[in-house]
Amino acid sequence: MSVSGQFSNIAYKMHVYRGNIGYKYSVHLRFTDNNVHLIRLCINGSRHHNEDGTIVGKNHLHIYKYHDSHIEDYAYDLNHLPFDNSDELDAAVEKFINYANIKGKEE
Repeated sequence: MSVSGQFSNIAYKMHVYRGNIGYKYSVHLRFTDNNVHLIRLCINGSRHHNEDGTIVGKNHLHIYKYHDSHIEDYAYDLNHLPFDNSDELDAAVEKFINYANIKGKEE
């Protein structure tokens, strides 16, 4: 799905991936021009090791932070977020769209 910023006119792509084993899926939003991620929801993926040494389980939300020298991929546990590892994919996509504040094009 293509998305563009209302004020910035920057193009983004939203991608949904469903694994073939059980309830494994991910949803992410990234820049179209360079494929750099902005945010990614992972359900039943791999554990994530953050740069500060914290480890997050297999259900988490990545927020990408841009520094002068690198991109920090920090993952957050879903405890205080609107996502749940028991969500079906369609419910997770809807929650992701709301969380990322993606709106339909106004007519």
